[in-house]
Amino acid sequence: MTSQGPDALQRSIDRMLTEANTRMAVGKNEEASRSYHKAAQFAEQLIEMLEESYERRAWSVRAAEYKQRARTLISKGGMDSKRVKPVEDHEADDVAYSDEEADAIEQQILLLIDDTPSRVDWESIGGLGALKNELKFHYGLAMAKVPEGMEVEGWNNIMFYGPPGTGKTLLACAVANKLSATFFNVKASQIVSKWVGESGRLISTLYRVARKFTREGRPSIIFIDEFDALCKSRSGEGQLYHQQMLAAILSEIDGFSNKGQRDLVMTIGATNRPWDLDSAVLSRFERRILIDLPGPEARADIFRIHLESKGIPVDHRSLSYTRLAEETNRLTGREIARLCKEVTAHMLGEMNPEIPNLVDAGLQYIQDYEIKVRALRQGDFSAALERLVPDTSEADEHHYADWGTAAITTTNAPTESAAV
Repeated sequence: MTSQGPDALQRSIDRMLTEANTRMAVGKNEEASRSYHKAAQFAEQLIEMLEESYERRAWSVRAAEYKQRARTLISKGGMDSKRVKPVEDHEADDVAYSDEEADAIEQQILLLIDDTPSRVDWESIGGLGALKNELKFHYGLAMAKVPEGMEVEGWNNIMFYGPPGTGKTLLACAVANKLSATFFNVKASQIVSKWVGESGRLISTLYRVARKFTREGRPSIIFIDEFDALCKSRSGEGQLYHQQMLAAILSEIDGFSNKGQRDLVMTIGATNRPWDLDSAVLSRFERRILIDLPGPEARADIFRIHLESKGIPVDHRSLSYTRLAEETNRLTGREIARLCKEVTAHMLGEMNPEIPNLVDAGLQYIQDYEIKVRALRQGDFSAALERLVPDTSEADEHHYADWGTAAITTTNAPTESAAV
């Protein structure tokens, strides 16, 4: 196979799955098996290129699944028509799975459990003090003892929306940390499948596994990023495909199987495109919170978090976090983190010009070398600040505010920090 980049490989995988789908529809199971086998090969190439460990594990599960389908089509002369059906078949509820496939799906869900929250605290978040307290209060209500004869409910479903890089993930991690919750860190792409019934199955399995963990008395928090990709507004294009996912997520968020008891499974959705969300799904979220661009005080706090939490020396006689905040209007926390990283790297390059030669000399030489540092000064940021162009335009900022006129808005937002 020719060498391809990650995006090209994912397109190749999609193409092979579509081919398998089409060939199964006309009874060409042997050819469909070959398409699955090629999809598995492309997936294995992709795994070698991925840096994130959870993505590598998720794709490993998918590659194994493609291989299993290829073997099943050959060894049994074609899959039982009820086991996996192509997208054109509308009987999504009739899809059945072998024990082996069901175990593979559960393993795929278990890979979504993330230990990041254990390293994130409220202090890792710049700004947003009022919202932090509000989240503590309502999630506390969901966990506290209820007086006999009363029904008291906190939030079970909340939606964070706003520009990319404002810290929606970090905020969810902090909530999970303080509640000692099992944290499922889910990107919509990880539970979306082109096979009829599979997306619903993945969603149902996700919530079933999450509820299993709550038997120990600890809550489970399901954080779904890119929520708009999972629950787009219903339209003609891909209608069956999305309706099946929408039905599954609506059922699980409503918690029909858990009626009459306190549900310790909490859902936090996050989206950069709230206007694309399906209205029925959006209505299930008790709170919709705009995580907006950080204000000046929050930006100053974010600079402090990103520099001091990493132990980077700072010359406070020269460098002022307040001044940096004034010069970085409309930057997100992620952009500030990138700025700090760039400035620190430039300082390290100035102080350690011999590192490239030591690398050429061999592993032992660079391992014996101790990095030299100096305190960062205001001037270190000057050149980088001149090149800065905010990722979020003023028009984008107004768009979020206009959409969320009925939602609670915040002026100082959390941001990603060195804790993640």
